[in-house]
Parts: sequence; C-alpha cells; structure tokens
Amino acid sequence: MPSTQRFLIKEGPNAGKTVELAHFPFTIGRARDCDYVLDSTAISRLHARCTSDHQNIYLEDPGSTNGTFVNGRRLAPGEQYRLRAGDEVTFGQVCAWVFDDPATTAQIAPVRLPRPGLEIDEAAARVMVGGTLLYPPLSPNQFALLALLAANPGRIVTRDEVISAVWGAGVEVSDQTIDALVSRLRRRLLEADPDHDYIITRRGFGLMFQNR
Repeated sequence: MPSTQRFLIKEGPNAGKTVELAHFPFTIGRARDCDYVLDSTAISRLHARCTSDHQNIYLEDPGSTNGTFVNGRRLAPGEQYRLRAGDEVTFGQVCAWVFDDPATTAQIAPVRLPRPGLEIDEAAARVMVGGTLLYPPLSPNQFALLALLAANPGRIVTRDEVISAVWGAGVEVSDQTIDALVSRLRRRLLEADPDHDYIITRRGFGLMFQNR
C-alpha cells in the first residue's frame, strides 16, 4: 500500500507540486535511475535517500558534494534524520522541499481560535473583544452606551436615545459630553481591536454599531 507521506516542493524546479513517497528506499539525485531526478550539476548522482521502519521516515545523505540540509542544518554523511511534519529540506541549495505527513498532522490538537468580534454580557457587565475580556472594565456610562448600540446593530441610534439610556430621560446633556463619551468608548475598543471600528458616526443622525 503506498505511503501517505510526501514532500511539498516549496522552491526550485516544479515548485508547488508534490513528491509522493510511494515506496522505500526512495532515492533522490542526478542519476537517471533515482526515484526523483534533480537535473543540476550541484546535485550528486545519489544525493539523498528516504527509508522507513514502518513507523517513521528517515532522510539520509550518503555523502553528497553540496550537502542535504534540514531546517538549515547540514546532515552529516550517513546520518539518518527522522523526518517530522513541517521539516524543510534543501538539496545542494538547489531546491527546498517541506515534509508533509498527514497522519502526524491529524494527531495535532486543533488550535482554538478566538471568537471574532465583540460580545457583551449585560448581567455581568462584561465585554469580550476577540475572545478576550476587556480590562480594565468600561465605566458605567461607557458600558451603558455600548449596550444600547450593541442591542441595535446596523440601526442608527439617535442622540435622544443615547441620553435616555446613559443619563436618563429628560436630562440635559451637551453635545460635547456625548462626543467625549463616544470618543473614550471608541478608543477603548480600538485598543482591543485596532483593525475594526465598532462605532460608526452618522453626522447629523446618530451612531451605529457594526460587529465583526
């Protein structure tokens, strides 16, 4: 049964293609009888070989002139290096291959990515941005404004609605006070997520919230 291991050609001839390790030993070199031929004077007739013990794949340089390198380190002649997924192999500085082992890769625990965007927990007065708790917490007025906007995504929230939610209905609040509050809240959110503006100002109309 053919091996599932392979190399991905990163640089050099046939970049972007794959080299399937269908049997062992698998030979690499300039000689026409090699399993994979690298037609360059910098490559020895038998430059390198891959072997297997049915569990691991080993790379060996039998003594090439210009060397076989793994992750920048030249292999000693006759050294058997156990390949690991992601290892970058260079043959005589002619081409670079990356070892790919799907079986090994499948065993790697998946990386848990943070949830994008902003989440708000009104009961606990907490705000999460990109899966990270916003700290220090927002001031009560900042939180009240954000809660109002987040509850109305994509809709323009008027000045009167902001005053009612933050300070209370019928309270006289200047435009400068509202602008200062919006500016402080916007700055806190941009510090947590510099690549996204959650609060959009519609001049003459009000504010609008857009989540990621």
